[in-house]
Amino acid sequence: MRSIAGCLAGLVLLAGCAEPTFYDRYKAGAPLQSFPYKAGATGASLTNDITNCEIEAAQRVPQNLASTTTPTYTTPTQTHCNRIGTQVFCNTTGGQTYGGQTTIFDANSGLRSRAQQQCMMRSGYRFLNVPACPDGVRPEALVVARNGGLPQVSAGTCYLVDPSGSWMIGNRT
Repeated sequence: MRSIAGCLAGLVLLAGCAEPTFYDRYKAGAPLQSFPYKAGATGASLTNDITNCEIEAAQRVPQNLASTTTPTYTTPTQTHCNRIGTQVFCNTTGGQTYGGQTTIFDANSGLRSRAQQQCMMRSGYRFLNVPACPDGVRPEALVVARNGGLPQVSAGTCYLVDPSGSWMIGNRT
């Protein structure tokens, strides 16, 4: 399968074992969301523009680490004693503390993401939700730009993914 942006794995973050893969989401018919689109862009030019805009956004909006801590709660302690003959047996329960987890996050990540989108839009991109191609559509049936890049958007624009994760965007013929 011809891939216009095989090196864009960073666009599709696969978090963990329980997360569906890019291919799984494609097979389920999920659209490719907020895809940076510019007619004729190749995988190389798209990757280059994304990297340049990430750098610009990082310079414009530096990281600002902040933290939050969940409230804590300690269960009350209770001691129960029993006398058996001349001996006293006591059992204390409770006293467990819950919560208090600290999470560190970048308070500027949302603003940096918006700065990156602005940069991409200044470079001629717009963000599209590209639908998955219907079942049975083969790569040979998709028309791409002459340079192998992204085609003009039409009602027939869709994306394909194979089980290896290679993908392409084109127009159904």
